[in-house]
Amino acid sequence: MFSGMSKKQSYTIGFLAVVAATIALGWLGKSMLGEETASATDFWHVGYFRDEGMDRLFTVAYQAPAAEQDVREYAGQLTHTPGHTTVAFFYAEGSRIPSAGITNAQSLAEAKQAVRTMTGASPWRFASLKDEQGELRLVDCEATPGDVLCRY
Repeated sequence: MFSGMSKKQSYTIGFLAVVAATIALGWLGKSMLGEETASATDFWHVGYFRDEGMDRLFTVAYQAPAAEQDVREYAGQLTHTPGHTTVAFFYAEGSRIPSAGITNAQSLAEAKQAVRTMTGASPWRFASLKDEQGELRLVDCEATPGDVLCRY
């Protein structure tokens, strides 16, 4: 307790000091990373599906512009079970991204259908597939729109 203050006032000032310090540390930490390094906060999940067989499908938004290497790194750390597949579709921030149809799907086929057929959905920019052996494949669908992952 600070001298001359009530317990409530002391706790309020202490709380505000902790909040200010947390904000300052967050700002300093972000500025120390620099603009060249993408962080996990540059990507966020919009839709997610996992079937009983542990195959997964994600729709992910990213803060544009994102370098292909940043997308690859993020795709590589998505939840994956060895012996199963994980597919992810990456959309630039502000895109119309399938979510509920994927999350509420009853099967992986239904989740894939939701990605392909959602009315008004934006096209995905990147697609990734981590196969049963854990090998990651990433495709830039603007550069190679005919790739099977871009027509998934």
